[in-house]
Amino acid sequence: MSETHVVSALRNKRAEVAGHIHDLEKKVRVWRARLAHIDETLRIFSPETDPEAIPAKRTYRRARYFSRGEFARLCSDALRKADGPVTTAEIVASVLSTKGLPNSLAPILTEKALAYLRTKLATSSVVKTGATQGARWSLAP
Repeated sequence: MSETHVVSALRNKRAEVAGHIHDLEKKVRVWRARLAHIDETLRIFSPETDPEAIPAKRTYRRARYFSRGEFARLCSDALRKADGPVTTAEIVASVLSTKGLPNSLAPILTEKALAYLRTKLATSSVVKTGATQGARWSLAP
């Protein structure tokens, strides 16, 4: 009583995911080898240094849609142009229309906008009114 089209789709999806995992494991092996070479070179020049004690840096991937600082500037512009407090969705819609980007990017840019607004809230540059999805943002007086 198995549905052949369901089983076929699941087999194809499994093969695709397994392929991604295989590619990622190959990349991990290459990067681990590079790290081992750097560790050995570090030990040659500084035997007392423990390479494992060096904390890893977080990697950042910048969105190719915006140049450095452009997204923050567009969010600030949206707040400046607003007649009053605006929602995050309205800020994102303004950014999307200004840049001519597709609406499919809205969920990703919403998270990015919230992160930006929270940092500005911490520095008292913006004011938040309300909570959760009904929250509205405005520039501090």
